[in-house]
Amino acid sequence: MVSHDDDRVATMNENMLRQDPADALEWRDIDTTKNDTEKEATASLRDIAAVVTQLPGDNLAVTVAGILARRAGARLTVLQMLAMPTEVTDAWALIPDPSLAERYAEIRAEAAHQTHDLQHRLSAMCVDGEVRTLEALYSAPPSLAAAAARRADLVVMARPSGSPADVGTAHAYFAGLLLESGRPVVVVPEGTHAQLPPRNAIVAWADTAQSARAIHDALPLLEVAEAVDVVVVDASSHASESAADTVESLLAHLRGHGVRANLITCSSRGSSVGHALLDQASRRRAQLIVAGGYGHSRLREWVIGGTTRDLFLDSTIPVLFSH
Repeated sequence: MVSHDDDRVATMNENMLRQDPADALEWRDIDTTKNDTEKEATASLRDIAAVVTQLPGDNLAVTVAGILARRAGARLTVLQMLAMPTEVTDAWALIPDPSLAERYAEIRAEAAHQTHDLQHRLSAMCVDGEVRTLEALYSAPPSLAAAAARRADLVVMARPSGSPADVGTAHAYFAGLLLESGRPVVVVPEGTHAQLPPRNAIVAWADTAQSARAIHDALPLLEVAEAVDVVVVDASSHASESAADTVESLLAHLRGHGVRANLITCSSRGSSVGHALLDQASRRRAQLIVAGGYGHSRLREWVIGGTTRDLFLDSTIPVLFSH
């Protein structure tokens, strides 16, 4: 009889290094000549973390993080997360299940093989970094990842586009990283062709602490973009003199940092704010969206819906979230 833990291990082993060859950016296409202005602007990005969650899209997230680390001259730490199965408590059991130790050995052997492959990839990309394997045994994997990511300037993770179970697992990691690490999180959708730093970027603006934090965290990327569009959705419904002054102050702030910022106002036209932002990103051919994450409660946004949920689930380009 196959146990539930056996199914989990089999699924994890199947997902390790499972990647469509088309779902990867070709790092050799990058211009090896680093622009001095770009290096200066991204100098604050000294440590970047890429979280590998054993889901489709992991390899692409590592590639995107590696490209950015190489251009910024940053160190890249790959956090390889292992969700270890735990033994079901049995009051009649006198000794631990010996098969559990065997499963741990299998998982660790697979992880060691993946570590070797990841280290080879970092070396091939000429990126300074390391691979750290974190075993989540009696702690929640997202919380463990968030604790490790607190020592990074930026966190990169993948969002798979396949099964609801994979998306749900990715969202659990995303929410944990965003709410518990105190770091900005870049979510890379599986199959995207966008690269970082972006040529064109979209900034979702609302006069909230989350939006302000996101813009601050994204400045190293926005400063090197050719165009940055600050998008205000449904401005007419709550327009006021103070709101207009806030937007003008924001544009002045960004331009003072050398950001080529422009203002775009649009209507959601009966859709959601998130989908209006995605429409603008498509129109402007953006490679990055910058947004505050979870302005409302996490549960409300995920169950009822919200901008964070829409951007996480439906964006086809990377999104930088901050909370």
